Amino acid sequence: MRYFILSDIHANLEALEAVLGAVHRGDYDEVICLGDLVGYGANPNEVIDRIRGLNPAVIIRGNHDKVASGIETAKDFNPIARLAARWTHDHLTPANQAYLADLPRGPQLVDDLIEVCHGTPYDEDAYIFSEEDGLLSLATSRRPLCLFGHTHVPLVLRMGAEGLEMDDLATTGPHTVTIPPNGRYLVNPGSVGQPRDGDPRAAYAMVDTEARSMTLFRQAYALDEAQRKIFSAGLPAVLAQRLGVGR
Repeated sequence: MRYFILSDIHANLEALEAVLGAVHRGDYDEVICLGDLVGYGANPNEVIDRIRGLNPAVIIRGNHDKVASGIETAKDFNPIARLAARWTHDHLTPANQAYLADLPRGPQLVDDLIEVCHGTPYDEDAYIFSEEDGLLSLATSRRPLCLFGHTHVPLVLRMGAEGLEMDDLATTGPHTVTIPPNGRYLVNPGSVGQPRDGDPRAAYAMVDTEARSMTLFRQAYALDEAQRKIFSAGLPAVLAQRLGVGR
């Protein structure tokens, strides 16, 4: 099975369309979405409609999806995220609000190889920032490959002979990971719509379960148009500015 992995689109239609345009339908069998379809960007309804049209095999909710749909408050959000969430909630169609509210929580088991979550396998809203976070996530994951989002930073962690190991992703080209039979991997494909690793290009990934491999990709998109829409919508200007620096 070949899975097309999307995470943290955050209502950035230009980034999503560029990624979808870079991948041919024959290159994958199913789509997996790791949450946060909305928040920050200016096209929440269009992004949701596009994802619904892809009919993902597995899709889970993110924290922005919960707040924008009204099933949770924005009390834990910073002021900028809170303003964006309120704007998103006010602009979503009733049907799309209901769709976000009904998204399942993670973690979810996909098959014998893959588990997916938005934050961590033990808490859907927790972040993986430290070695302790990574070790706890690997210890609580139930499959050899656990895919997560939330931080917007591509990351490959694995259990090595001497503890937690991390791949060097400081390259411009695709990065491929092969999961050995006894391997334990924790991988963030990065964010489609709001990367935060200093590379403004959209991030996505592909998993081939037969080959037991995962490849992380980057794709340039019409960044200036996404920024223009944010300004025009009256969303906080910093949300447009940070797209340009990938932070």
